[in-house]
Amino acid sequence: MRGWVVAVVVAGAIGCAPRAPRALVGDAANGLDAFLAAHARRADEPIHADRIARTDGASYHVVQIARGEPPHRHRQHDLTVVVLRGRGTSHVGDATTAVAPGDTIAIPRGTVHWFTNDGSSDAVTLAVFSPPLDAPDSEPATAFDPHAPGR
Repeated sequence: MRGWVVAVVVAGAIGCAPRAPRALVGDAANGLDAFLAAHARRADEPIHADRIARTDGASYHVVQIARGEPPHRHRQHDLTVVVLRGRGTSHVGDATTAVAPGDTIAIPRGTVHWFTNDGSSDAVTLAVFSPPLDAPDSEPATAFDPHAPGR
C-alpha cells in the first residue's frame, strides 16, 4: 500500500494530474491546502518538514520554506526536490536557477546546495531522499566550499 501512496504523491507532484498537487498521508487523500493547514510551519521555524511516506529506497517529505536556507550538503543522501508552490532560486554547486511550481531539482549527495524563497509566502516542495532519511544528514557548508564536487 505504501508504494501506491508514494506513486500517487510523486505523480501528482510532478504535474501528471490535471488538478492541483495533492499530499497523501496514509490512506487519506487531502488537498495540499488541507495538508499545510494541518501541518503548519510555526512563525519561529524558517523551514518545516513533514515526512509523508517511506519505502526501502527513499523517504518523501513536504517542506515549507519561509525565506530560505543556508548552504549545506547531505553526505549520505541523494535529494530530488519538486517545487509545489511558490518561487525561488535554487543553488546547486555552481549553478543558480530560478524555479517555480512543477520544476524538479536533482542534487547528488555531497553537493553544496541551498534555496532562497523569492516570494512573500512560503515556498512548498516535495523532497525525496534516497536512501531514506532516518537521521539528520545536513551539514553546513559555504557556497564556495573546497570540498564541493568539482573543486
